[in-house]
Amino acid sequence: MIESWLFVLAMIAVLMAPGLTNALLASSAHQQGIAKTSLFIPAEFFGYFYAINMWALLIHLSAPIWPNLIHILHFLSMVYVFWLAFHLWNSNDLQKHNQKNTAIRPRQLFFSTLKNPKALLFAAGIIPLETWENTTNFVLVFAIFSLILLPTALFWMSFGRAILSGRVKQIKTDLLYKGSATMLVLCMFPVIIRFFS
Repeated sequence: MIESWLFVLAMIAVLMAPGLTNALLASSAHQQGIAKTSLFIPAEFFGYFYAINMWALLIHLSAPIWPNLIHILHFLSMVYVFWLAFHLWNSNDLQKHNQKNTAIRPRQLFFSTLKNPKALLFAAGIIPLETWENTTNFVLVFAIFSLILLPTALFWMSFGRAILSGRVKQIKTDLLYKGSATMLVLCMFPVIIRFFS
């Protein structure tokens, strides 16, 4: 069984962090409505599911040949987290994504999630290695992942839509991005501790 459940905090922080996938969800909800965009959530889930498992398979297959690859990927994941946090602190591109993507489809969301660097972060640094040891752990971890993904996607659809439509005057996108950056760094401490242990 999985020893520590602290990875759930890191999952929440990474899924909540603004990025292309969340910006696409917000833009689609703004343009097409929340009801139609909610049908895109399975595309996001399967994009992450395939990408995380492809990275995990690569790590597993390379372990006998190059055992240090997991450490390198773990380090790169940590660097990505801090780069993402720094980028989020100094950015607010939600409006740009909305203007650039005018007709969003589930296929576009699937491929943006499949290519998302967050998948490497999940596979190498966040999801416990015990996940792939047996079917029970695998099903349990991805059930938790989907339970976190659903409210996160709904949050980005509703809150992002409100920001893009101008209904929320008090909260600006830069404040949202700065809050996400802070939450991301704080919730990534379990990953950093795991790297040094």
